[in-house]
Amino acid sequence: MRRYFITQHPTFGSYAKPIRSKIETSPYFFWWLALTHNSDYIELCNNPSANRFKTNNDILKVYKDFGDVRYEGDKYIAFTKWWRSKVNDTETRGEYLFAEPTTINKVMLIEDIDTAIQSVDDESSLLIRIPKALTRRQIDMSIERIFSKEMTFEKGRQTRNPTRSNARYSLTNPIKVETYKMAFDVYEHILLANSNDEKVSNYKLAKAVGLKVGSRTTDEAYDKAYEHRKISVAVTRKKKTAIDAISNVVEGKFG
Repeated sequence: MRRYFITQHPTFGSYAKPIRSKIETSPYFFWWLALTHNSDYIELCNNPSANRFKTNNDILKVYKDFGDVRYEGDKYIAFTKWWRSKVNDTETRGEYLFAEPTTINKVMLIEDIDTAIQSVDDESSLLIRIPKALTRRQIDMSIERIFSKEMTFEKGRQTRNPTRSNARYSLTNPIKVETYKMAFDVYEHILLANSNDEKVSNYKLAKAVGLKVGSRTTDEAYDKAYEHRKISVAVTRKKKTAIDAISNVVEGKFG
């Protein structure tokens, strides 16, 4: 049975030459990217037996599930290989981490013990016992009472709401991938400048990553200063978004 992702999973175009724009439509790429920038996690990848991590259950659990994210060269190829790597006989890394559990997504008559046990254990299902001796009216009233207590029905499709996910890992909130793309573009440009011992202004950073903000038009001189201030604030916020994601991701959280 094909696994289902409640949040947009990455597509690649070609596994050998993955298409950047396709990969960047998925939040899961930026989840992985955040891990690659977390210095503690990379240290753990370098030395899984390091003493200082032995009491940090959160990062150890993440490492057990996400594995080694170190890479050299093209990050999109690295992500593609990581996402498609096998964690067991039936699951790839992406499926194992982020896909919904395999369930039978239909209303059906339970006719065997194994299916009944599976339904009881499945938080996304509701198992109801109906005595055949009851009248249709009694059954309808009983089911309505159970529904009002156990289920919530909403108008429209809610399939993209991550709070409905039963995957091992899911987003804490719906996110805009464009926000994280820009945030990590800013962060990685800062890293590149630092590695070259260069100082780069927020204005130049914004220009490099294509970050634009609106400006006033009443006074040209005033507008320029106002625009620079707005850009500086916007860059700082994007940088903070990336830093927060990088910090939180070792706790198994993103978004």
